[in-house]
Amino acid sequence: MALPLRTVLPLLACALGVSSCYWLDDLPRATGECRGTYQGRRVRWPLQEFSALVHRSGQGELPDTFIDLDYTPEDEPVLEGFGVDIHLVEGVRVEKARTVSLIPRETQLVPTESSLVTRWVGNIGAGAGYLSPPGVPVDGSVTLEDVTASAAQGRFVYRYADGDTLTCTFDVLEDVEE
Repeated sequence: MALPLRTVLPLLACALGVSSCYWLDDLPRATGECRGTYQGRRVRWPLQEFSALVHRSGQGELPDTFIDLDYTPEDEPVLEGFGVDIHLVEGVRVEKARTVSLIPRETQLVPTESSLVTRWVGNIGAGAGYLSPPGVPVDGSVTLEDVTASAAQGRFVYRYADGDTLTCTFDVLEDVEE
């Protein structure tokens, strides 16, 4: 499995000198963006740095692993935020790209099969939901390219009834409480 360049360079620096390991603290925790068309306009919304791969378990609850993604809708003053929580099968590891289709059901998108993605939660602002307009996408997909216990990389695509399409990429690290 090839490691992403953003992982290889700091590790190489650490191998050359211990003092270089402090570079790891300077790495962005998350990179990515949404590009495409929104209400007929070209957009580019960067991924917020606090986006992360999350592992949580409350007492008496089943463990939950999900990718928490939040993008900044630049030049869209009426939008507070745009994102998604991608809930994964517990303990999942992906070394070769895998794609899951998403279909609309009532007011949400759902994965067409749950062997990888168990739940899809669209977010807007502080709550669950979708941009209005254009509303719930008519279809979508998520491609997970690389998922380990400590990082996740991939993209998702939303296609809307009005012809708009957003393609959102992400490369996130595990959320580690300090």
